[in-house]
This record gives sequence, C-alpha cells and structure tokens, in this order.
Amino acid sequence: MKTTRRQFAAWGLAGSAGAVVGGIPTIALGAAKAKTASSAPWYTQIKRIGQTNFNEKDPEFGDVEAWADYWASAKVQAVALSVSGPVAFYPTKVPYFHISNYLKGRDLFGECLAAAKKRGIRVFGRMSPDIQFTDPALLAAHPEWFRRDKNGDLQSPAPDIAFTCQFTGQFTEQQPAILRELIARYDIDGVYMNGWPMMQECYCDTCRKIGDPNSAAYKTAVMDGAAKLTDLYRSIVTARNPDAFYSCNVAGGMEEYGLDQWKLTRQANWYTSDNQARSDVEEPVWQNAQQVKYAHAMMNGRPVAAVTAGYTRSGSTMWRQASDTTYEPVARMAQTTAAGGIVWYHQLGLEQGFKDDRRWQKNGRDFLQWHAENDAHFYNVRSLANVAIILPTNTMSHQHEKKGKATDFLQGMYAALVEARIAFDFVHENELTLARLAPYDVLILPNFAMMSDAQAQALRAFAGRGGSIMATYQTGLFDETGKPRADFVTGSLFGIEKAGEVAADPKTVFNIFTPISLEKIRERGPLTQGFEDTEWIAGPTRIQPIKPVAGAPLTVIEPYPIYPPESVYQRSEASNHPAAVTRTVGDARLAYLAGDVDATFWRLDNPDLGRLLTNTVRWLMGDKVPVSVEGDGLIEVIAWKTKPGYALHMLNYNGPNAFRGHMRRPVNIGAQKVRMVLPDDATLTGARLLKAGAAVPFTQNGRIVELTVPAVGPYEVVALT
Repeated sequence: MKTTRRQFAAWGLAGSAGAVVGGIPTIALGAAKAKTASSAPWYTQIKRIGQTNFNEKDPEFGDVEAWADYWASAKVQAVALSVSGPVAFYPTKVPYFHISNYLKGRDLFGECLAAAKKRGIRVFGRMSPDIQFTDPALLAAHPEWFRRDKNGDLQSPAPDIAFTCQFTGQFTEQQPAILRELIARYDIDGVYMNGWPMMQECYCDTCRKIGDPNSAAYKTAVMDGAAKLTDLYRSIVTARNPDAFYSCNVAGGMEEYGLDQWKLTRQANWYTSDNQARSDVEEPVWQNAQQVKYAHAMMNGRPVAAVTAGYTRSGSTMWRQASDTTYEPVARMAQTTAAGGIVWYHQLGLEQGFKDDRRWQKNGRDFLQWHAENDAHFYNVRSLANVAIILPTNTMSHQHEKKGKATDFLQGMYAALVEARIAFDFVHENELTLARLAPYDVLILPNFAMMSDAQAQALRAFAGRGGSIMATYQTGLFDETGKPRADFVTGSLFGIEKAGEVAADPKTVFNIFTPISLEKIRERGPLTQGFEDTEWIAGPTRIQPIKPVAGAPLTVIEPYPIYPPESVYQRSEASNHPAAVTRTVGDARLAYLAGDVDATFWRLDNPDLGRLLTNTVRWLMGDKVPVSVEGDGLIEVIAWKTKPGYALHMLNYNGPNAFRGHMRRPVNIGAQKVRMVLPDDATLTGARLLKAGAAVPFTQNGRIVELTVPAVGPYEVVALT
C-alpha cells in the first residue's frame, strides 16, 4: 500500500540534516488552516530557541530558576523542554511510563513550564518515542514493543533502555496516551518528538511478517505507518490549541536516509535541521549554512530552524557533558542566521549544565543577545542571489555510481562558489517551474543524472527566456527511474551527443599511484582565465565521452603513467573529445563540463578544477552580479532583502580546522569592498555593521550601492535601511 496524498498532507514539518547521530530533519506538524500575516502562528514569527535536555537525576538537583533565568537572559522566544522519552519528568498516570527515580513527588516539567511562561517564553514539550525503559513488568506485558536484532535480542543504546518498534502499541497506544495527558495537564505551545520517524531495522515478530527491513515493501510500510501516526498525534496536540504545533524528526539531510523528505515536507509548516555539530569529522565549517539552504529548498519560504550543540562532538563521538569551548557553536549559529534560519541552541543536563560545566552558557548568551538586539534585520523577504544550484535528490538517493559520497557533486560546487564569493541558493529538482526559477539568471546542475522529460523541458523553457545553465558529467543521461538513456535528454540544449561509456577507473601502480587525466586548452577565453602559463590543466577522475564539437575550449588528454618519472609523458596527442562545451543561444549562455569536475574538486581539492568551475559560473553570470565582495580571505556571502531594507552576511571561514572538526578560533580579515545592485529603486538612509556595532559610509548611484567594510571578524552583517 502506498502512502496517499492525504496522508502526506497530514505531515507538518520540522525537517533536518542530522540528529544526534547524523543530519536529522525534524518535521513540524501544525494546524492546516490558512493564516493571514497578522494572525500567523507564533512559531512562524520567532528567531531564537533554547533547549536543555534533562537526565534522570536532574529532578534531584535541578535549579529551575537558574535554568529559566539563563534562557531569559539569552533572549530566546521559546524553549524545548524535556517531558518524556524513556523517562517521565512529571508524575504521570500512564501505565508502563517510567517515572524518574529521582522525581520523588516533584513535577520538574511543570515547574520549568511555569518558570518559562512567567518570563514570557513559550514552551514546547520534547518527547522521544523511539526508546523505552525496559522495566521487567513492561517486558512481561508488552515484549513486542521493542526492536529486535536478527538474534531476537533487544536493541539497546544504554543500560535498562531499548529502542522501540513503530509497528506496535508503543506508538499506537502509549504515545497517544502520553500526549492526551500532557495536553490535559499543561498549557504547552507544541510538542517536538525526537528520534522518530526513522528507517528502523527491526526483526521482531511483527516486522518479520512485513518483510526484510531493507526491502522496498518494508520502507513503504514505515512511511505509511508514520504518516498515519503523525496524523493522529497532530490531531491530539492541536485539539486544545489550533496554533500549537506537532513536530517530529526525519533523519538524513543531504545524505540518503530512506525517507522521502520532499514528500514529507509538502504540507509541513516547520523544518528543524538537527545536525547539532559536524556529523563527520571532516565536514567543512559551512555545514550549518549548507543545511539551512537545503531545508529552504524543501520548504520554500516556510520556517527553517537549525540546532547547535553547546557540548563537544566530533563525528559520532560525543562528550555530551563537556562544553565546546571552540568558536564552532557560534559559527554554526551565525551560519543559521546568515542562511535565514531560526537559531536553536542546545545543551544537556540541568545540574551538569548549570553547576558542573557552565562554559557553554557564555557562547550562547552572547550570540543570542546580539541576535535579539538586531532582530529586525533577520526577517528576510527574499534572497538576492541570482544563481541557484539545482538539488538532484533523486540522483543522490539512487547514487548510480558508487564512488565517494552521493553529495560530493554538491559539496564541490558549494565549495567553489564559496571560494569565489558568489551568492547562491538551492532549488529542489521538483520545483523547476518558471515562477520558482524567475529570480535566477543562472542554474547549476551538478550531475543531475536522473532527469525526467518534464524537467528537461523546464530547463529548455528557462533557457528560452534567457536564463543561463551549467551542467556536469552525466546530467540528463538517465530517466527519473534510473534507466539509461541512449543520449542526453538535454543534448539539444547544450549541443552535445554521447560518444560512449565512462571508462573504468584506471589501475593503480602498486595500489599507490592513480593516473589522472589532463585537459588540453584548445581555445583561450573566459573558461581559461588564470591558466595563461600552461597548455593543459588537471582533469577530473571520470569523464563522460561526448562527440567532438567545434570550438570546444578544452579537450581530453588520455591518462598515462605517473611512475616512474621516466614514463611520465603523453603517449598520444590530445584527443578531440571535448572536456568542456560552451554555446550561446539568444540571451542564454550554456556550458557543459564532461567530467565529474565538481565531485573530484571536493574529493581531491585540485585548484585547477575549482578555478574551472568558478570561471564557468562567472561567464554564465556575465555582468549580472547582484553582490560583489572583494578582499582577502575565505568568506561565504549571503544577501537578503529584509523588512527594514537589505542585509549582507559575511561568514568568515578563515582559521584552524575550517575543514576538520571544530573551528577553534577564526582569523580576522582585512578590508572588504562591497558592491550591491539593489533589486528595486529604494533610496537608502543608512548602513550599519551589526557585529562591529558601527555605522559605515556608503555611496548610492541609482540601484548601485558601494561601501567598504574596514575589517571582518568571525562574522559581519551589513544592514542597509
């Protein structure tokens, strides 16, 4: 049975990129009725959230007033408050719901709720239905509630606690009972459900009847069941207050995780990117900005939040009670702000976080106070970027080539544009309508391999109205189901024809040396700028053969030995197979790069490939450059039209560990010359540096605004009013 449109419409959303163990989309579900701007639900108007997870001992020590005073001082507008998981932090009457052994008649949840409300802070309860306390009485009464491994043993993350199975009464009976009790007892503003839905792998008796946990049938059953359950949970949460929201977690982000985010977010009203720290030790510093942009592509104007951990994490290793004293948490909050998200700062433990290790507090309080002081400038109307990367999520989920990560193409393109200081957005492949693409002059297709006829036609229509497009590698060589096409579905657009299959990876020498192709410069022009002193440049690891075309600026040089040195020379002349093809049709500029240039750039970091990518994008843009920032250093540029005017965010990525682990301490950079082309005829009355807290002189000539930022610390925002 497939999930119905009505079922998916029931999902609200707080989506993400990775929970505690990866990138996790959190899906917020709320009332479906339409709202005017003046009566919009509260959760569409906030910009700052705080969270402190309780542990079982917290009721014994927890200082509620200190907890509430901190979050009030940090100027948060809402807090996520632990109410349940495997442990109840209030005197519940629900059977088999384990009350904290340290509660001793106390109502920790109720006390914190009252303290927050007294300070004008909204509260939504945090639940976690994916785990349950393995009380002997519960195991005897409902052994079927728990996930089992292939041997039939409990899947347990901690002593006396085990993961629960979605296809049981734990979800259909126990969680509804807890929700009804919460709504009846407390005036809460919503419920956030952590750790679910997930693409679980369970071998309990119920799941064995459904099928192999890795089968398509099982995954469909998980999706169908989750849709029905969220419909039920939402109805319970919103019964008392239609503006309350229900939010659940959906794992994955840009990585494949088994659940279809696009379907889950169609009627979602909230998306929380829950990748609280770098989900891989070698992730780039810009992970949070990237994930918020990714979420925006799913949500298209609806709220996106991103969680930042105050504790220390390196990949899957977490020191969850030790504060992260590097700049990393602040960098992530700054990126969330710059990319247009809601900042959500998180720490664990009342006693541990407010007595034992308080170092996390200053980072959060300082940034959130600054954020609140400049709140008006973070209500964005629309992006000023005129370049969009199309998210080929279908291609990434299938990953028809098993080399590296499916996201390498996106990461390489992202890195190249950041280095070039080109402002850009993400647009989902399912939204290639003229209306959605109207703000953009340039589209980038990073290995958009699995493409439907309708999507190809949408791209032709974009080019027909003068839009420029860049594609890489196998874009358009497969249909939407993954079936190979005889030729590029976009072949007539780019003027290319397939000329064979991608060659197998060359054999290494002693498993050490891998021959890599070169690219011969045939014609000098915009794509070869910066390559004046060479006749060839480094090539990508894989190239899609295409038939020769006239005027190709680069052609393929076949690989040859790289060891010993005596053997390092070309065995044949450069081929006439293009490595790059460019053409102009009307006002549209079109470029195709035959290799996996973007993915190779990300994996191997060769500067020739990065320069080729950015040269190509700059040629496509021509003189249509809405934002230009000139100066030294690695910064990401994000620009918005805001309610008071405009905002230019500059994220400084210069410093140790920008590409590994934690950004310890960014290196301040010097003067940056800014030029902006306003999208309208607004007359500016002032310009201010929000982090420096100082006005900055500017000139305006029609729609062109120019100014110089004297220096950029870790983060700067130029606010134009």
